[in-house]
Amino acid sequence: MRKIAASLLLFKFAFSLEVYLYPQYFLWKEFSPAGGKLLEESGFLLGLGLRGDVGYFTGKAELYGGTVDYDGQTQVGDPVQTDTNYIGTSLAGGMWFETGKVIRFRGEALYHFDLWVRDIESTSEAVGYSERWFFDSLDLGLKVSSGELYAFGTYRLMLRDARMQASLEGIPELRPKMGPAYELGVGMKGASYGVELVYSYVKFKRSEPEPYGSGYVLQPESEKQTLSLRLISYF
Repeated sequence: MRKIAASLLLFKFAFSLEVYLYPQYFLWKEFSPAGGKLLEESGFLLGLGLRGDVGYFTGKAELYGGTVDYDGQTQVGDPVQTDTNYIGTSLAGGMWFETGKVIRFRGEALYHFDLWVRDIESTSEAVGYSERWFFDSLDLGLKVSSGELYAFGTYRLMLRDARMQASLEGIPELRPKMGPAYELGVGMKGASYGVELVYSYVKFKRSEPEPYGSGYVLQPESEKQTLSLRLISYF
């Protein structure tokens, strides 16, 4: 019993840390009520991440940014091509557990929030503006590993509708409705370095219209997708 208690005590205060750099292919789309595509943004962003465990607690922080291509239209339907600048951060923290020997299973339950600024540059056809987005979720994750290889998935249960505030004067805060969100990935872990390929998806349903001037404004149905290559260093 003493050996078991000592092992549990050591496990409780175990500490691990990972730092990773990730180029990320980014895709943002917005759709009309009829399902037609209103705009698309695509390109590469660069991010830096940090994650680790302290006993049964786990956490993660990421910072990312860059410029992508904007292919959309004005309010009257005229085509617009420009650039969109992104900067964002995400934080998550919660509990984890692990079981198994040859094949190991790790489960996680984390509170997660994502915040980013989407800055559309002006053109000769349209005036640019910025949007500040925020959503939070309960992340339920499972990782299955065997030797150096592993696969993982996370379902993001949104806790409330997202928030979006545009920089244009007088526009009220909009609340795009909760949609499905998840993350899937595979990885390989070496002695001190590793690599992961990760796909992430989140959908925001159309917000309720809010009064603006003599009419109204809303955020159309939107999708955010990323494909990331994480280059990891273990400490």
